[in-house]
Amino acid sequence: MGKLLNGWLCYAAFIWSGVVSANSLVLVSIDGFRWDYLDRPEASIMRSLAARGTRVTKLRTVYPSKTFPAHLSLATGLRPATHGIVDNYFCRNDRPDCYNMGSGRKDPDWLSGVPLWTLVEMQGGRASTFFWPESDAEFAGILPTDYRHFDARTPHAERVEQALEWLTLPADQRPALVTLYFSAVDSAGHNFGPDAPETHTAIADVDAWIGRLWQGIERINEREGADINLVLVSDHGMARVEPQHFIDTNTLPRPRGFKRVSASTRVMYYQRDQDADIEALAEKLNQLSEGRYWRVSSESLAHRHYEGHPAVAELIIETQPPRVFRRGGGKGADLHGMHGYPASEEDMAAFFVAIGPGFHSSRVIAEAHQLDVYPVAAALLNLTLPDNLPSDGGALRAALKANKP
Repeated sequence: MGKLLNGWLCYAAFIWSGVVSANSLVLVSIDGFRWDYLDRPEASIMRSLAARGTRVTKLRTVYPSKTFPAHLSLATGLRPATHGIVDNYFCRNDRPDCYNMGSGRKDPDWLSGVPLWTLVEMQGGRASTFFWPESDAEFAGILPTDYRHFDARTPHAERVEQALEWLTLPADQRPALVTLYFSAVDSAGHNFGPDAPETHTAIADVDAWIGRLWQGIERINEREGADINLVLVSDHGMARVEPQHFIDTNTLPRPRGFKRVSASTRVMYYQRDQDADIEALAEKLNQLSEGRYWRVSSESLAHRHYEGHPAVAELIIETQPPRVFRRGGGKGADLHGMHGYPASEEDMAAFFVAIGPGFHSSRVIAEAHQLDVYPVAAALLNLTLPDNLPSDGGALRAALKANKP
């Protein structure tokens, strides 16, 4: 995986040994929390924090707007076609096996880049992660000081209490970075739809635990004079889908020489045999489309910065809400929400809230990008960044009180 782990990293690991930032950051992901959920009554605590801190109205997503690609982009500051996790499930043309969520734990060669928790550890700080995707995988042979393997059954109370326990360590042992992850809002959005009562209940539950977390952080800040900051972020939004419009993947061609991978909002065809006729496949797909889906052009993929990596399939078709690709079509109508569509779909926009001594209060930023989060978090923690990042923080730098170069 040494593509981006250049000599700078080895040098930094040495020269920055022992450097610890005065600030700490608690970075919380609320999976599937759409940008406008923050204005719903069930998100009253988070909305109050936003009013006291900085809020981004719409946080634009990477492509595709899926859990693992977006989380790795938030964590590394890189686009999916650079950090290598281009979907929740995908293949590559330079290896026979395929990636599934969390495969980096057993095989870090799937991954490229320097996650924030690795950057902290390399520069003398302590990172403590709780369920952030791939935070239990080695990057450059390094793991966070504290980490947990994902278990969806873990109660929210346990997650929050563990984070606060890490933060109450003596100042010289306190983590510079703590990450948390909540998936309840995403699960409810998929199962019931973004506007369902069950999704409102999930928002309210997570909102209450965010309130408990911030209360604990405030107490530590006041009691110990600490500078702990809180950032709330999501990986993507959620669009309503309708089972009567689902596209049955069983009706799509599956010719020899291609590996077909369905990714709900799109289907990827990997050309395993170089003699396989890709133009014939494209023509057959066009004949079957009936306006329900279309081939993504090379120009569109370039515009989305989704090219130049062996995980990018030779042929990709995609659809738009309320449609998804699903085996069997709409049989068993247990799916009412989906993400993964391009960022041009407004329902895919995520959210961002920051509060604490390092952030401005009562500030609203109309729009920022997920790639802005990494450099801003690094600036807050006084970390030196790797080279070749696509963003310097962009509009999100206005959130920082100390707007460092």
